[in-house]
Amino acid sequence: MLDALFLQILNMSFTASFVIIFVLLARILLKKSPKVLSYALWSVVLFRLVCPFSFESVLSLLPANTNPIPSDIGMMAVPQINTGLPALNNAVNSNLPAATPAASVNPVQIWIFAGRVLWLAGIAVLLIYSLAMLLQLTKKLKNAVHDRDNIYLSDQIDTAFVLGAFRPKIYLPSYLGDTQRDYILLHEQTHIRRLDHMVKLAGFFVLLLHWFNPLVWIAFYASGKDMEMSCDEAVVKKLGNGVKKDYSTSLLSLATGRKIVGGTPLAFGEGDTRGRIKNVLNYKKPAFWVVVLSAIAAVSVGVGLTANPKEERPGFAGVNAVILEIDKDNQSMTVEGIDENSVIGDRW
Repeated sequence: MLDALFLQILNMSFTASFVIIFVLLARILLKKSPKVLSYALWSVVLFRLVCPFSFESVLSLLPANTNPIPSDIGMMAVPQINTGLPALNNAVNSNLPAATPAASVNPVQIWIFAGRVLWLAGIAVLLIYSLAMLLQLTKKLKNAVHDRDNIYLSDQIDTAFVLGAFRPKIYLPSYLGDTQRDYILLHEQTHIRRLDHMVKLAGFFVLLLHWFNPLVWIAFYASGKDMEMSCDEAVVKKLGNGVKKDYSTSLLSLATGRKIVGGTPLAFGEGDTRGRIKNVLNYKKPAFWVVVLSAIAAVSVGVGLTANPKEERPGFAGVNAVILEIDKDNQSMTVEGIDENSVIGDRW
């Protein structure tokens, strides 16, 4: 059962790799569009990393087979994968060991077992590290002062963050001034209202499953960046362009703070301050037609990446020929192929 799960993870990670590349390219095309559109596209990556099936469509943008590794590859006499990319198939298949009749175990089964052990070990290491970081953080927050509602102030932290899943709390550095605190607080409250803390948590656990894929790490970082920038834009949109300078100053005040990275599963803070400040200062409410076209483009890309390529299934092959004569007595007929590619050619 674990072997089947491991192979399925490999298949999903393979497919998601193409999706991640497409989304990274789409972010470039959507550079002038609201960041919420780029942020939304990462949901397709999340879907591909956790869901082993999808619908088929001729509109699919995926260039490869979504299940290249067969579940019974360990039992094959001649193990083969089918990615849909001939060059990749040849490179991989030529290195897969064939079954040895005298051996009790197929060599590929040994490879799968070793890979599964390494995969589980990686998950365990990352999970233990994350829990240790979370425990260390909670110790720092023991003396945090309750301000109001779910807001806490602490002089043991130097950046703002949200902690918790179902009952999230907002922790702010004590040194923030009233104006700065209001801006940063609105930012964190926007995260909670949009359920970003839940999305970040889900993304972290998906990262645990696909830790071996460097593209998934890139996606985790880039999606977090889009999350923060889209949240910044939501704050500026709510308060007006007049707050850009003051809001940027508030972000700058946290620039020296240590970023709480994805290694802490229930907490996430602010990162890439320079990029966020630049985005805030350059932010302008886009024209309606720009939003509409960008949304259409984002939805089209999303659907194309969600759909699987339509597979050609074997069926009845028609015969491209003309019946010239039927002999009822001998129960035979004379046919002629219309072209040289006819599957029957000429028969007399």
